[in-house]
Amino acid sequence: MEGQKTRRRTDLKPYALILPVLILCGFFTIYPFAQALYYSFINYVIYKPQEQGQFLGFKNYQIVVTSSFFREAMMNTVMFTAFSVSSIVLIAIGVSLVLNQKFRGAGFVRAVMLIPWAIPPAAAGLIWRYMFQSTGWINKVMVDSGLWKEAVYFLAAPRFIQVAYAVVAQLWQQLPFSVLLLLAVMQLIPKDIHDSAEVDGASGFKKFRYITLPFIKSAVGLVAAFQAFLALTTYDLVFAFAGGAFGLISYYTFAATFTWGNFGQGAALGVILALLSLGVIFVILRIVPPEKLYRYSFTGE
Repeated sequence: MEGQKTRRRTDLKPYALILPVLILCGFFTIYPFAQALYYSFINYVIYKPQEQGQFLGFKNYQIVVTSSFFREAMMNTVMFTAFSVSSIVLIAIGVSLVLNQKFRGAGFVRAVMLIPWAIPPAAAGLIWRYMFQSTGWINKVMVDSGLWKEAVYFLAAPRFIQVAYAVVAQLWQQLPFSVLLLLAVMQLIPKDIHDSAEVDGASGFKKFRYITLPFIKSAVGLVAAFQAFLALTTYDLVFAFAGGAFGLISYYTFAATFTWGNFGQGAALGVILALLSLGVIFVILRIVPPEKLYRYSFTGE
C-alpha cells in the first residue's frame, strides 16, 4: 500500500508542476473566449445601455454573416492567407537550402536575416506602406535608374492587387522564422546520406527530391499550418499597411467592437475567427501529431 501511494504521488508530480502554467493559460485563453461566446449571443451595444443583456440567440451571427462586408472580408482573408502561406513556404525552402550550404559569412547572413522578424508587425506594415508610396524607395530607385519613366501608384491598385502587396509585407516579416525552422531540420539530415548520393552520381535536384524533401516534409507542413494561423488572425500589419483600404475578418472584428461599439457582433466575428483558427490547429495536429514531432525532433524519422 505504501508503495502504491508513493507511486501515485510520483505520477502526479509532473501535473502539479505544470498546474500554475495551466491555470494562467486557462485564465488568459478560456475565460476571454467564454466571455466572447457569451457576448455573441446577447445585445451589447455600448451606446444603448438600456438594451444591454438582451438574449438574441444566433441573431448576431446572422447579421454579420449576411452583412455587406462579410463576403468581401472573407474573400480578402482567404486570398491573403493563401498567398502568404504559399509564398512563405516556397521561398523559405529555397532560402534554407542556400543557407544550409557552407560559405563565408553564412553566420552573419543568418543573423541579419532575423532582423525583420524582430520588428513589430505594425512597424513592418508602415515600412512597406512607405515603400509602395509614389514617393517611396521602390519608385525612387526604379525611376532614378531609368527602368520606369514615372512613379507607379501602387496603393491605388484594385483590391486584390493591394492584398498581394500586403502579402509582401507579411512575407518579409514572417519569412525568417520559417527559414530558421526549416534550416534547423535540414541540419539534422545525416551527411552520410548526401555523400552516398553524390558517389552514386545524384544531381542536386535529385538529392533535394529524394533526400531533403522527404526529410523536411513534416516541418514544411508545420510551417504552412502555422503561417496560415498567423495570416488568419493578423490585424496590425495589414491595418498599418492598408489603413482600411481592404479589410480582413480580423479588421472587422476590431471595427465592430471598438469603432461601431457593438460588442455582440464583434464577439460573433471573433468566435468565427476563433473557429477558423481552431480548424488550422486541427490541421497541424493531423499533419504532424505531437508524438511524431517528438520522435522526429530527436531521431529524424
